[in-house]
Amino acid sequence: MNTSIVDQKLQSYRGALNDLLYAMQQLAADINNPELRDTTDRLRRNISEPFLFVVVGEVKAGKSSFVNALLSAEVCATDIEPCTDMVQQIVYSAESFVTQVEPNLRKIGLPIEILKDISIVDTPGTNTVIQDHQIITERYIPNSDLTFFVLFAKNPYQKSAWDFLNYVSTEWRKKVVFVLQQADLLKPSDLAKNIERVEEYAHQKSIQSPIIFTTSAEREFNQEDGSGFEEIRRYIRSMVASGESYKIKLRSVSLTTQKIIETLSQDISAIQTQLAADQAAAEKIKARIAAAQRRSRSEIDSLVERLAARYGTISDRIKAEFRESLSVFTVIQKAFVGIFNREASIQVWIKGFQARCQVDLKSSLEEVSTEGAQNFVDSIRQLLEGLTHDLNAVQAHQIHSSNISLKILERRQEVIESIKAKVSQLMTDQGMVRSINSDAEDMAVEIVGGAFIAVAGTVMNVLQFAVAETIMNALGIAFAGIGVILFAVGVAWQRNRIIQKFEQALDREKGRFQGDVSDRLNQKLSIIYEEIERIFVQFYDHVEREEQTILPIIDRYSTIQTNSQQLFSQISTQLS
Repeated sequence: MNTSIVDQKLQSYRGALNDLLYAMQQLAADINNPELRDTTDRLRRNISEPFLFVVVGEVKAGKSSFVNALLSAEVCATDIEPCTDMVQQIVYSAESFVTQVEPNLRKIGLPIEILKDISIVDTPGTNTVIQDHQIITERYIPNSDLTFFVLFAKNPYQKSAWDFLNYVSTEWRKKVVFVLQQADLLKPSDLAKNIERVEEYAHQKSIQSPIIFTTSAEREFNQEDGSGFEEIRRYIRSMVASGESYKIKLRSVSLTTQKIIETLSQDISAIQTQLAADQAAAEKIKARIAAAQRRSRSEIDSLVERLAARYGTISDRIKAEFRESLSVFTVIQKAFVGIFNREASIQVWIKGFQARCQVDLKSSLEEVSTEGAQNFVDSIRQLLEGLTHDLNAVQAHQIHSSNISLKILERRQEVIESIKAKVSQLMTDQGMVRSINSDAEDMAVEIVGGAFIAVAGTVMNVLQFAVAETIMNALGIAFAGIGVILFAVGVAWQRNRIIQKFEQALDREKGRFQGDVSDRLNQKLSIIYEEIERIFVQFYDHVEREEQTILPIIDRYSTIQTNSQQLFSQISTQLS
């Protein structure tokens, strides 16, 4: 470069670009993309390395002869077979060497002056590159600063060569120079036509001002005029001397880096969208469960109120029958008749009245509780079906990223399948029948039966002992000689107290019954929803781990994207 000011600016851009690539390299490691990590690592090293030329073209186009003539040395074998399957990188070295780096990669060091400023990669034919030579497509093309597109001058229209140009120029945005090799085989007029056709093809590939050289390796080796290689060397020297090569390298690495960032953009956006969808799904599931729990509690409250109301209705009927059955005449009649006929005694009447009340109470309450239990069961089942639908929707929203591989994303489907299986088991497993029974009648007996049977027993005990005690006391008075009249007076005097005691017992047990049923149902409700929450905690935890893993990656990518846009804008302005 000619001035220290430009040099300092380009050096500062190189440092900033290196920092950006390092951040991308760290990001690549975190998203488990070794290919991207290696690419960014090579780009970082490439900034400080000599200008990298990659020579591509079809077999027999004269690539190896072009390289040999350019370096004035027999570097690449011109026999087709040895070069067809081999990538050769030619670098400067004070001592000559040849190293087989990989099965398809050979590194050659030569003490040739021009190689101090450039290194050259000679590649196999473009008709085999994409299928069999990932070294070129993954390593050298992304890192190349300038691509020499060598075409056979007599026939520069080979499809595979121009298809590969799309990869080099369009996909990776590399600077391309066209070389029509073996130009000595054509008449000047035919060569001019082919140059025009190459320009047209280049324009079709969005290369607006194509640089085209015509060369003859044979003339160069024979030291004849018109070989075209002096023009190419002058072009290379001009780039190196003016600092243009360094600018091209900086621009090349910048464009490649920008390409990588853009390639990541779609996948970053995809995991961001999936994370947002999973977060929304988690909140939706929580809201659905909470709303269902509120509905269930409301249904319980409604059921308890209906049961209490039904209890009150039955209680009023029992009270009315009891008052009627406890008239003075009826009691005296049953008391004295019972002395001679046990079947008509007070005890038999008490047992019969108790049985009638119990059957009436039980059948009436079971009718309400069965309906309420069915609604309760149906609402829980609808909740589980809705949650299964939510899980299916979450599961269907799955990304298939080619650039990002995170264990948390790989675990996602497994977690959802596990939760779905548990929800399904919750609806069908025999162990859960006790908590959520598809048979509403059985559930009604369980959640209500025990409560009202206990209440009925308590009420009937009050009935039996209060009435029996009073009547037996009255009978004792009669047989003590006081007489039937006093017996009747005793019964009449005790009747109101008995009725009051009986009715108070019924009213008192109504509140106890209502509380008992409410406690039983709410306890069952808690068990069911605790089980549902326990299952879905696995999904909540997974989404939380997704956030902890993905959000930092998204933030770092956003920082890289912002920094890159600023840096590329500055570099573009400087290099324009």
